[in-house]
Amino acid sequence: EGTTSQLNNILDDLNESSKCWSWIGKEADELHAINAIFYRHDLLSLISSETFWFNEHRTTAGPAWGAKHSCACTWAHLEDATRQSIIIFNVHLDYPSQNARHHSIPVLISEINKNYNVNQVIVTGDFNNWPEDVEGTTPIQQLIILGQHASEIQQMKQAGFIDTYQHGETPTFNGFRSAGYGPKIDFVWITSNSIYRIHGETKIDDYHDQDGFFPSDHFPVYADLVVSV
Repeated sequence: EGTTSQLNNILDDLNESSKCWSWIGKEADELHAINAIFYRHDLLSLISSETFWFNEHRTTAGPAWGAKHSCACTWAHLEDATRQSIIIFNVHLDYPSQNARHHSIPVLISEINKNYNVNQVIVTGDFNNWPEDVEGTTPIQQLIILGQHASEIQQMKQAGFIDTYQHGETPTFNGFRSAGYGPKIDFVWITSNSIYRIHGETKIDDYHDQDGFFPSDHFPVYADLVVSV
């Protein structure tokens, strides 16, 4: 997620050695944030893409169910040279409203099912599955358990999705600090019957520069996936 200028800065870095990257997405909220999807246009063709919002209308921005800001999802249908489809839904759910997150997952599943089967898609993004009322001194293990039991996470699992990161609960929010804090809130989801399978590395990258600065207040989450059909 980022503003147009931030995303274009990332694009410039990616294209420094090879001009093969593009991004798609629309402004999601009054802060001009975009849930972008970056892709290699030399390897993948963009078939269709859309942004929808987590509210009663879905086609226009606006907060709902107690959300602090408008929250949205960008999806993209891509094809490789063999015409194999790759479908990605990139999500950002609200914080602090758990009620908004609870109501957002049925919207997500409904939008997926409009055109696709859940086994065809990869769902990524920031699920913000924090408990609403926590103090900064709340023990991390308690936060992890609360995050695991959050309605938005349980609904994803009930819809058949599994977290591709299978190395235990590792916090993905760092708040620009030297260590993660809280539950794992960033995900790459596929279903248990997915056309995708984990091919190589899945990890949470705690990269920071020599001065201790982080590029984001979230750690990057990686999953190396291949199509298995």
